[in-house]
Amino acid sequence: MMHFHHDMSISNDLAYLAQVRDLVSRSIREGGFPQHFLNRLQIAVDEAVTNIIEHGYADEARGSSTIELHVDVTSERFRIEISDHGRTFDPNQISDIDIQQHVMSGRSGGLGVFLMRKIMDQVDYHYQTGGNNQLVLIKLRG
Repeated sequence: MMHFHHDMSISNDLAYLAQVRDLVSRSIREGGFPQHFLNRLQIAVDEAVTNIIEHGYADEARGSSTIELHVDVTSERFRIEISDHGRTFDPNQISDIDIQQHVMSGRSGGLGVFLMRKIMDQVDYHYQTGGNNQLVLIKLRG
């Protein structure tokens, strides 16, 4: 069975999103996970990392903090764990968005958590006091 595992550390700068997308792409290819999930998985992971940079590290200078990514992929499961030391944020506290209402109200943005939930099979959030935020996104082959 094919298996891909990789750990990556980036700083809180949106310039690193290209590397994150490459990591997702490589993990799917080398882990044997179905290629047709690629775009959706890149969107979900992109949203997660962007939220951490823009909200979790809103008060930090760009490039001054780190975000850890741990990817574990097999042909049956894509799993990524994203850890940071930014502001606490539990996506489970956010209720589902009514997309039509959201669009009609003219808002863009704020769809990150909604997209993550729609795309992934599991979105788990953990926080250790004085420690770090941990977001786990899992997609099953289904």
